[in-house]
Amino acid sequence: VMKSKEENYEENFAERGSAMKDFDDILKHVGGWGPFQYLLVIIFFPFNIFLGYVYLSPILTLFTPPHWCLVPELMNMTREERKNLAIPQDKDGAGGFSQCSQYLVDWSQVSVEDLSSPEESWAVGECVSGWEYEVEDYHKSITVEFDWVCDQAWIPALSQTVFFFGAIPGMLFFGWFSDTFGRLPTIMFSNILALVTGIATPFVTGHFSFLALRLAMGLAFNTFYTAPYILVMEYVDNSKRTLVGNLGLALFLTLSGVYQPWAMKYFGDWRVFNWVMFSQMGMIVFVPLILPESCRWLMAKGREEKLLNILKKIAKLNKKQVPESFYKDVRMMCKKQIEANQAKPSHTYMDLFRNQNMRRITFLGIALWMFISLVFDTTVRNISNLNFNFYTSFVVATALELPADLLSIVGLNWLGRRWSSFFPMLACGLTMLACAWLTDQWKAQAVMFMLGRFFATYSMNLGFQFTVEVMPTDLRGQGTALVNVMSMVSQMASPYIVYSSVLSEKAPFLIIGIIAILGSCPGLFLPETADVNLPDSLEEITDFGKNDKFFWMPLCGSESRYKKSEKVTPGLGGETADNLAFTQV
Repeated sequence: VMKSKEENYEENFAERGSAMKDFDDILKHVGGWGPFQYLLVIIFFPFNIFLGYVYLSPILTLFTPPHWCLVPELMNMTREERKNLAIPQDKDGAGGFSQCSQYLVDWSQVSVEDLSSPEESWAVGECVSGWEYEVEDYHKSITVEFDWVCDQAWIPALSQTVFFFGAIPGMLFFGWFSDTFGRLPTIMFSNILALVTGIATPFVTGHFSFLALRLAMGLAFNTFYTAPYILVMEYVDNSKRTLVGNLGLALFLTLSGVYQPWAMKYFGDWRVFNWVMFSQMGMIVFVPLILPESCRWLMAKGREEKLLNILKKIAKLNKKQVPESFYKDVRMMCKKQIEANQAKPSHTYMDLFRNQNMRRITFLGIALWMFISLVFDTTVRNISNLNFNFYTSFVVATALELPADLLSIVGLNWLGRRWSSFFPMLACGLTMLACAWLTDQWKAQAVMFMLGRFFATYSMNLGFQFTVEVMPTDLRGQGTALVNVMSMVSQMASPYIVYSSVLSEKAPFLIIGIIAILGSCPGLFLPETADVNLPDSLEEITDFGKNDKFFWMPLCGSESRYKKSEKVTPGLGGETADNLAFTQV
């Protein structure tokens, strides 16, 4: 009986084992680093700027300038005369005066011309007529506009907690949405949500509407950034993933953070600032015209026609000559994927805990990202506990993104992902502990703090990339969503760590230092993802990284990566676990 051409090809496909076993092999044929990838990197750059708007701008819009009680009866006097006469002194207050209390005096009965200082018999109480703000050297923030100070100072802090709380259901939803409907719809949906809430925020009339919009924006955080990040990372050769993953952060997140404080000072008003910054996100409407859907996702879903069209465009842009047999192999791989999809139920979050190694990777990834995110966010906000000019300290702290991101491009390739998660977090912890004992030497403390901030930024870049790479394509959207959700939970503690300075000026530094040292450990027990193909399926996770030596780093050379006594299969590793993450328990 004559077999059909399709059956013959399928038989030959099986006999030759196919040179292509996953999408990384497909990428080698159409080009994993060429004009197509250059275009993707350029398209990805604006998302790094948007990340700065969503993550950093609230520090500016919620900024509380020096303030004190307003005394309308004394407005004919100079500011210093009013403060000296009507405001109690407080060494911990701005300028040495209390920010939330005044002398309770009937000024119509007092001859202020004969007084230059308050009388000891005067009673002290809360502000009666509101507050005065020193906005000449700062800007008008929403805190100033609505008087969210003193007994209402909880509102700005709560707004940040609400923001991170919103990110929890948001990332769980978008993780499922990404794996079900694709990366491109997720990018559009999440960025439009951030755009609308950012534009709408200046229209708030009080703290209820403000908190509601902060919750809504939180739903898009940080999916609006991680979704395009994952998409771009899936399209580049594994040797370029570190470069692509960190170049945008190094250049454009830094740029966003450096010019925002000066833009705010120039506009002088938080409403105008918000409209100008977030309106830029409107360019998201052009993304579907220039950004393709994830080929890895299309392949996992068995959508061969759309996959082949995209691959042909990639090959054309990268000027690769691809034989027709290549596309037949891709079709056959898609067919196998469809059969596999039909033979098993669709993936859910429970699959992240389905087998021992996937479960271990999930727990370790969560722990690593929770520690890194908490340390990074706290170092961003703890600037307020330094004796620095607000705008200058903001610029210096964000400018450290550039050297940290550039170093991470080299460091992640030389040290690998595992050891890059260990050394910077350990260094950050040690510098923060040093800051706790330098409270009387503010210059030395500032230098050590900025050094620790540098290491925290390096770790953040590592965490972004590492937690994406260890997840298989089938579960990458849901896996990274769960990891990010837990990082949001940890970041809810950051405002309270910063505010612990009211108990002791050493407290924030000690807490950050201890957390950073603890956070240096989990990444060591994850599989090394440097210079290997990313896992595509849950089945590939079973042996992923098992044969790596525990103390191996890329700078040691690929020939020394695996145990010599074991036969190594290129790609996902061999059978015996030398990485302690895979020892039996």
